Amino acid sequence: MTTPPDRSPQDIVRLAEASAWRVRLTEDGLESCDAFEDWRSDPDNASAWEQVDAPWRRMGEEATSPELMAARVGALQRARQAGRKRWSMQPHILRLVSPLAVAFLLLGVLGWRWVALQPDVYLTGPGERRVVKLVDGSIVSLDSTSEVRVHYTDKARQLTLVSGQARFDVAHNADRPFTVTAGAQTVVATGTAFNIDKLGAEVLVTLLEGRVTVLNLPVGGTPSARVAGPMALAPGQQVVIRQTADPEVKSVSASRATAWETGQLIFEDEPLSDAVARVARYGGRRLSVEGKAADLRVSGVFKAGDTATFIDAVSAYLPVDATADTSGAITLRSRS
Repeated sequence: MTTPPDRSPQDIVRLAEASAWRVRLTEDGLESCDAFEDWRSDPDNASAWEQVDAPWRRMGEEATSPELMAARVGALQRARQAGRKRWSMQPHILRLVSPLAVAFLLLGVLGWRWVALQPDVYLTGPGERRVVKLVDGSIVSLDSTSEVRVHYTDKARQLTLVSGQARFDVAHNADRPFTVTAGAQTVVATGTAFNIDKLGAEVLVTLLEGRVTVLNLPVGGTPSARVAGPMALAPGQQVVIRQTADPEVKSVSASRATAWETGQLIFEDEPLSDAVARVARYGGRRLSVEGKAADLRVSGVFKAGDTATFIDAVSAYLPVDATADTSGAITLRSRS
């Protein structure tokens, strides 16, 4: 976002008047009116109007989704309501608009295009979970240490799971496909609930209800995972996609796949490396696994964030030792 050039106080007055006219005309559903044309007949006012109106119209061309348009008008209405008693469309409008409303209007008009082009980013830290309701009614639930980016247009709802794990409950809209990209995989869904776990180089997609199709996206022109074509999942199915092996589709328990939402980690004959990666998401002491110990299988139910209990259980039931370095980081290795 560029910094506007220096403006004189009178320039700011004219921009504020233009912003106020933009709000009034939009609210009344008008393109013009006699009072507005009288005001705009002044060349300086006409110039201010162009500075305000042009970005507004570009916004409509580049981001015309119903939700975004409603949000844009609604935001300006809220600013107007903050100083409703002092609104008037008389020539000396600036004296009748609150300074807060003026500042909001100017910032809003100059910033709309920048806002429209930026994705929303939702993050969680170690030990934190978060539920986000998107503008279309879809819900995203983020696990600990996760990041989701959301970019909506009038034709598509595009999300990216950058890291971690999230559940997606999708509001049905066949005219605006809902897609989530994780690594080289894109999940296409409508009116669906599914879970995606991005675990290192692996991506696990679990369908909870509805239908999804999993696509492989080439990176640099070469497929980055061994997915021959689109894969459709049925409820209760999970696909595990790895870079070094063919995709594995299996039936899973929905309650196990989403146990993290209630603060539990459930492992059923999983590689110790995967279990360690999930436990490590919740912070506390740094945890890793080395060598052949990574391939050992682990089962059990653990409280998310209770790293000590997990280490004690693994050390007791598997042939591994846990050693800590001077920083407190713990490494699991095969017992010699």
